[in-house]
Amino acid sequence: MMASKLTASEMALIDSLPKPPVVAESQTTNIWIIEWLSTGERRTGEELHEWMEQQRPGWSIYNRCVTKGEVIRSIEHAAHAAQQNSMVPVLHIEAHGCPIGIAPSRDAQDELLKWEEITTPLQQLNVATNCNLIVVVAACLGFAAIQALTKGPRAPSVALIGTDATVNESDLLLGTKEFYRRIKDEKPRLIDIVESASGEMRGTDFEIEPFVMLAYEASIEQLLRESRPAERQARIERLRQRMYQETSFSAEVIERRLSELPGIPLSAYFQQIWDHMFMIDLDPKNEERFGLDWAEIERQILTVSSG
Repeated sequence: MMASKLTASEMALIDSLPKPPVVAESQTTNIWIIEWLSTGERRTGEELHEWMEQQRPGWSIYNRCVTKGEVIRSIEHAAHAAQQNSMVPVLHIEAHGCPIGIAPSRDAQDELLKWEEITTPLQQLNVATNCNLIVVVAACLGFAAIQALTKGPRAPSVALIGTDATVNESDLLLGTKEFYRRIKDEKPRLIDIVESASGEMRGTDFEIEPFVMLAYEASIEQLLRESRPAERQARIERLRQRMYQETSFSAEVIERRLSELPGIPLSAYFQQIWDHMFMIDLDPKNEERFGLDWAEIERQILTVSSG
């Protein structure tokens, strides 16, 4: 939450407002491994796939990519397969990471795939999985992929998992093996799985970022700002100017109509955006995992601000 944009009282109010589940659990069917590593690099994606074949034959699908275009096409291929076969894969990316994206090596001359370039493919894959996509970025600073999760209109994933620091490839491989060992538990909880996987690495941990909380924090901040009396008055003023410019009403009629307006509700707009983002419009069952009553949130905000 960007506290600088909110007042102290608004920040305090947030704690009392309804919230979505912090982590919405997903039911996955298999692992879709994308390996993008240069010649001479250790094939950690292939090693992970071979290990998985020993654990559970046919559970993982291995995709070796040479260019960033192939990485993007592999994600698109996963979306098509998910749609055609009711597949819900964990998307696992093996590459070298940096704050702005991934590359096949640490060589600065190598091709770079920026996080923002995979936002749309991730959205397509998440739609195909009915909002069940988990993304694991097995790369140094893989947690920086959070930049790919900041845009709508559809959620790019349910959760992102990655490291927020440099980690050696052996430790990272041990951590990812533990992650997938635990994901086979009867009723796996993502938070527990990530904690267990982090215990296999030295010097850093896996981090988990649920997209629902990113979306909630951004939306609540916007709603709080737009619910301020000054903002509501500014919206009325904009409406006044439009009525003067676009209608033939007299000033008296315009002012009378503006005075008769009820408070301009924002909740309907936020509800539509939210339901679309988390695909409640596509499957009402997603209400149980992501549902949020924005009318109630707005009511509580306005009650406090007018009190």
